[in-house]
Amino acid sequence: MNAIETGLYTALNVTAITTKLGGSYIYDPVAPPGQARPYIIFTHAGGGHENLNPSDLQNHVYLVKGVANTKKLAGEVHNLILTALHKQTLTVAAGAYINFWTAAEEEVRMVEVLDDGKTVFHCGAYYRIRITA
Repeated sequence: MNAIETGLYTALNVTAITTKLGGSYIYDPVAPPGQARPYIIFTHAGGGHENLNPSDLQNHVYLVKGVANTKKLAGEVHNLILTALHKQTLTVAAGAYINFWTAAEEEVRMVEVLDDGKTVFHCGAYYRIRITA
């Protein structure tokens, strides 16, 4: 994991979330095969170095979502993610970087139908995360 991903994992691995998930089921970028739901996945969706000045200014977007067997539970996980991330400061790279902006932008809701006909619900948001050296 890079500095931002480590910061995301740390911010999400808190009691309110792990209690709802039944454990530290937070994965980047996919859950292991057979992982019971609910869980959280996050993945880099875009962004990088801004190259505006000599500092290492970076602007990234991550998709962070709860995955569950019911729409209600996926939404509850999403709300906990929002509390943990939206307008919060991430700890990134032990002082090598400073996170000065983390905010939810676009919300995402999806339904997946598995081969056995069961439905899986995804509920989350794209988070813009800005850091500088």
